[in-house]
Amino acid sequence: MSGRGLAGWMLIVAALAATACTTPRKKAEWQVDNFLAVEHPDSARRLLQRIDPEGLSRDDRARWTLISGLAEVASGDTLAGQQHLMRGIGYFDRHGSAGERAVAWYTYAQAHVKTGNLEEGIRGYTQAAILAEEALAAGQSDDSLRRGTETLLVAVYHTLGLLYFEQGYDAVEPFAKAVEAARANGNTEQEGYSRFMLASSYCANGDYTKAVETLEPLVKAADTIQFRYFAQQIRLQNLIFHTYLDDWTPEQLLEARKGIDLEVIRRAPLSYGSASSEDTGRSFYDVASAIIFQRDGQLDSARRYIEESLADRETFHQGDVGLFDLAAEIYHDRGDDARAYDYMRRYVTVKDSLFEVQRGAQVAELERRFRTANEVALREASLRYRVWITVLAAALVVVAAGTVVVAYRRKLRRRDEQLSESLALVDSYRESHDSLTSRLDASNAREAAVKRLLEGRMAAVRDIAATYYTYGEGERLMAKMRDLALSPAMLADVVDMADLYSDRAVTRLRQEFPGWTERNYDFAALVIAGFTPQEICVMLDMSLNGVYTLKSKLKRRITDSSATDRDRLLGFFA
Repeated sequence: MSGRGLAGWMLIVAALAATACTTPRKKAEWQVDNFLAVEHPDSARRLLQRIDPEGLSRDDRARWTLISGLAEVASGDTLAGQQHLMRGIGYFDRHGSAGERAVAWYTYAQAHVKTGNLEEGIRGYTQAAILAEEALAAGQSDDSLRRGTETLLVAVYHTLGLLYFEQGYDAVEPFAKAVEAARANGNTEQEGYSRFMLASSYCANGDYTKAVETLEPLVKAADTIQFRYFAQQIRLQNLIFHTYLDDWTPEQLLEARKGIDLEVIRRAPLSYGSASSEDTGRSFYDVASAIIFQRDGQLDSARRYIEESLADRETFHQGDVGLFDLAAEIYHDRGDDARAYDYMRRYVTVKDSLFEVQRGAQVAELERRFRTANEVALREASLRYRVWITVLAAALVVVAAGTVVVAYRRKLRRRDEQLSESLALVDSYRESHDSLTSRLDASNAREAAVKRLLEGRMAAVRDIAATYYTYGEGERLMAKMRDLALSPAMLADVVDMADLYSDRAVTRLRQEFPGWTERNYDFAALVIAGFTPQEICVMLDMSLNGVYTLKSKLKRRITDSSATDRDRLLGFFA
């Protein structure tokens, strides 16, 4: 028997024993998680059926769908389980975060590995690892979510490594990443399991030196490991590595073998089987002992341990076939070629029977997949037919609705045109009405101003008549007449008359030149009204030279301004 083949068998057995309790378990949701769905699918389905998915949020409903799919696949209902899984994966791919998508793909991969579709399972685990790394790289504010994603990443890489290892692929890379992820997560226990498997992968590749170096931290810490069975597996693994590396003498190998606690190996309860001496996972010690004694030349002891290992097995798998080859080598070395031939014949018989079983299992799996594919194809064809009917009916409804909408839009367009014409007429009428109203308001304002001025003139005439009657002729009459003619009221009336009969020129001056004094406005009003400089100097009590100076000053201000009626206003000051 080749050392590499036997080492591969022994490493697989040790891997199953050492990692049996490392199956990642999510925090329970609705009393059902991935572990329960895989290990006890019937119970998980009963619990899930008690939950009304309509009462859940969209995210929780999608998680319920994923776990239901996993439980159905684990219980044998592959078709229904696949449909649930695809719905859940589709939801999280569209709406989930990177961490949620990683958990969804992890569940998807578990289901496919359970059905034997390892290729799709490996693809799912790989996708989960990519998404988990993406979520950690992006950073998460919630520390519990980040820790959960780190734990998931460790589980994904460790599971990928086991799948690669069992299928005979190079599993060094996934187990190395699992070690790094576990160290980043601070999970020393999981780091130890991943390191154990990483060393096993190096050994399976024939790199015994690297295997010894990788396992060395676990060997040093073996006495402090609480899981004592795992500690013994570490010592056995280290012993086998040095046996194949051939760097220890037989005496060193035998001395190291004495340090292995056989009682712990025989009595430790394991999660994957009963704690009985017939457990094939516990025969690793017997196989290792047989190899060591064969190397040391103690063939009787080697024969005893290999026969005990074979006697403990009622059924054989592919890895067990190498035991017959090892037994044949031991008996050949002892000179008992008849027994060696008998073991070689049993080796061939068991290998052929395993091949037939494997081929039968492959045929059954292919038949199951073919039937599942046919069922899926029929359902998809029926679904497509219903979809096409629905689409055709919808198209007809859309065409009919479009025709009605087009006709109604035409009717509305005609009404809009009629309304637009009516509104245009109404707007024209309103403009005419507003124009007439404004003109009427202007006319009314002028009439009111004229009436006010006439009333003022009548009052002035009455005052003059009354004054003349009272004072008669003389200086007192002249003084009183002067006060009446040059009073502020009279000046205000003159300003209003000038503004009225000059088309509001005084008002325009007030608007264009708000910084003038009131005296300047009065002066400009007298100029606009046509009073001579001599008359203005009497009315405003100014000198004649002051009148000319102020007139020139105001004219210059108008000239330098940007008033819209500048030329018209300058015409009054010419």
